[in-house]
Order: sequence, then structure tokens, then C-alpha cells
Amino acid sequence: MDLVEEYYKKALSEIEKGVSINKLYQILYEFEKNEEYKACAGILKAIKKKNEIS
Repeated sequence: MDLVEEYYKKALSEIEKGVSINKLYQILYEFEKNEEYKACAGILKAIKKKNEIS
């Protein structure tokens, strides 16, 4: 499994546990500042998936 997919699944798991989308965006921005773009891609994918469902 690649890194994007790992972060995607972890972010989806966090959403199911009740973590807010705003909190995920905060985490996303931290990864972006550190130039960890694969993590960003996975988290953003999970956020978009959540928004499709809602």
C-alpha cells in the first residue's frame, strides 16, 4: 500500500471516530508546511470523500 492510501485510510478512520473536518484541515496544513505532499493527498482525498457522503 502506498503512502497516500495509508493516510487516506487513517483520515477516514479519524472521521468515523468523530474528528471534525476542520481538525483534518489543520493537520493537512501542518503536513503541507513540512512538504509531506503524499500525506496531504491522502487526507484531502478522505475529506472529499466525506463531503460526497454528507
